[in-house]
Amino acid sequence: MSVDRALSELAKPIEAGQPWPRPLCPNCGSGYIGFASPTEVEDYSSVLGRSHEAFEPEWVSGIFVIAGRCENIDCRQVIHGTGDYYVDYSQKAEQDGYPGVAYSAYYTVKHLHPPMLLMPIPTSAPSEVREGVLRASRVLFVDPGLAATALRATVERFLTAEGIPGMSNGQFRSAHARIEEWRDADPARPSVADLLFAVKWLGNAGTHEDSNLTTIEVLDGARVLDEAFHRLFTGPDIDAHARGIIAAKGSPPAAGRVS
Repeated sequence: MSVDRALSELAKPIEAGQPWPRPLCPNCGSGYIGFASPTEVEDYSSVLGRSHEAFEPEWVSGIFVIAGRCENIDCRQVIHGTGDYYVDYSQKAEQDGYPGVAYSAYYTVKHLHPPMLLMPIPTSAPSEVREGVLRASRVLFVDPGLAATALRATVERFLTAEGIPGMSNGQFRSAHARIEEWRDADPARPSVADLLFAVKWLGNAGTHEDSNLTTIEVLDGARVLDEAFHRLFTGPDIDAHARGIIAAKGSPPAAGRVS
């Protein structure tokens, strides 16, 4: 399972009247979240602007709230979201060949609770890795730079779980040096280490005061980390699962699940 493409769609402004993306449920991992129509609350300055003689619809803005629910009848997890909205020319009306000037509200998601998982977490991954991904997921939409920093921290959590120390002689070690140590310990690791280096650099960019990373860019970084973890955890899980089937002469092992 790769990074949910619905998250990339949620990272873009969504035009009123258009279907909302249906991300994978963070609770059950099998159902999809269906969203209801947003509820708008117009900014006070926007309301005042309506009385101006030069008022234009593009002046309208505010915040919105939205509710969603998992479509899996055995889950039905509730999701609440909020964000900003503004009014602009309707792209849908233009595509439909509408002859006049039409306007639409556009919704930009800033927060979802519980958060959508930024990337799948292999069942055999250390708990420290799971917590790192969850931390990044919580701020994905509201602060992409912080999400990128949390992804980098997830790499460091993985290294700690692998026995690569974060300190030496009372001094913090750089993530770069720790990845190099992990890489050099096994000749099969360089290709995965390159993926970890890429996530480290993305996290470095996210920590800068003037960081302008976007949610889409963070999701691209998550795809890189997902591939690294797929090679490290999911591949060996599948190999072990296959060996179990061979040992059982065709009957899949009852315990264990490959995600």
